[in-house]
Amino acid sequence: SPAGNAGKSSSLLVQPRQLSELETRSKVVLEVSGQLRINEQEQASTKGDKTKAPDAIEVKGKSTLDYFEKVAFSNGSSADASVDDTTSASWRPIAAARRYVEAGAEHWVSGTTTKVQLRPDCSETRLMSHGGLWQQYCEHNPLKTREVQLLQSPINSAAIELLLPSEPARADSQWTIAADDARRLFNLDAVHRSELQAKISKVEKGVATVSLKGEVDATANSVPTHLSIDGNFQVKVAAHGAMVTWLGLVIKEDRQVSQAEPGFDITARVRMIREEAKTDIALSADELRKLAASDDAGRWLVALQSTAGRYSMLTDRRWHIHRDSAEEAILRMVENNTVIAQCSVSRLSELEPGQQLTIEGLQADIKGLLGKGFGQFVESSEKVVGSKLRAIRTVVSGELEEVPIQWIYTHLSDDSGRRLALIYTMGGNVTDR
Repeated sequence: SPAGNAGKSSSLLVQPRQLSELETRSKVVLEVSGQLRINEQEQASTKGDKTKAPDAIEVKGKSTLDYFEKVAFSNGSSADASVDDTTSASWRPIAAARRYVEAGAEHWVSGTTTKVQLRPDCSETRLMSHGGLWQQYCEHNPLKTREVQLLQSPINSAAIELLLPSEPARADSQWTIAADDARRLFNLDAVHRSELQAKISKVEKGVATVSLKGEVDATANSVPTHLSIDGNFQVKVAAHGAMVTWLGLVIKEDRQVSQAEPGFDITARVRMIREEAKTDIALSADELRKLAASDDAGRWLVALQSTAGRYSMLTDRRWHIHRDSAEEAILRMVENNTVIAQCSVSRLSELEPGQQLTIEGLQADIKGLLGKGFGQFVESSEKVVGSKLRAIRTVVSGELEEVPIQWIYTHLSDDSGRRLALIYTMGGNVTDR
């Protein structure tokens, strides 16, 4: 039994202590099936009317992520602790670097098949906490939005040892996964209740098999979600202590619709194999810790590309495409499940080569467009930006139905006559955000 051999065996089933870094290779295969909810109304009214059933779309998908990973752990200093919101254990993972051998997915949604592959020049990424979640970015090229989604595994391999107990376990031990550990493991905004139980089912030839089963109530993308989890994982003693080397889970998740994405009722089957391996990643654990302690908004920019509109842009991750067509795209900035701003992007009719719209011409168009809602021009500017586009930007204050509104009109053009208009709309109380 694990308790019988006090040295090596007792360390088999306990979270690693005083760990500085860990180098591994993981392969995660994910299969999902279920329904996306694209519209969800409020619950029953005071009159007793029943809620209309949400519109749903059948969805299936499979993804494979195969990568080398170097994980840096907190050394207990206040600088490290500020990156994550707990200092309860000195070994907590704080950042990671990944080098992908394979990253691809195929999704089937309502009869349409979509394939996504991580670009080769984005094969090395950094993983760390941003906005309360573990997210990835590429130092050399901004990730596309679909690449960001592709790399979001339902379980975080950098934090996988949080499945182990905080105290050495005996052969018949069972323990509950703490709510904060479940938050990191499944990359959730918050966990309000964790009844996820782990229990040793057998120990054989230095490998422990542990069953994992239970319920988790949480918040994801600022909306409620419920997870039912059932499966097993295996643990063995590695060079740095106990290490999870295999995992197989069935996760049933029921998530509500948010302002940023559909809700869903899906079943996910996750299989992971993992081993110690040299990563050949040049970045050291100390450098990873320094990256995690620094704040750089630029690293989190993502590339949005409109095939229909024939343009691309870099945006903050809070912007989400609401609608995309050849005539107009609508983007919404979502923060805490609240839309705080909207941006419409339109391709305008082309001018003759060499012709350009003036600031005065743009302001005249704006006055005509807003009519009685127009208040005043707050500021205007004109410049040639780094991508050699001529940009006219005008900020306008006004009202819509007696509500203070601020608009930002941006007109982009090049020497060939191509033009693009971006109109940002927001309440007067959120302009700083």
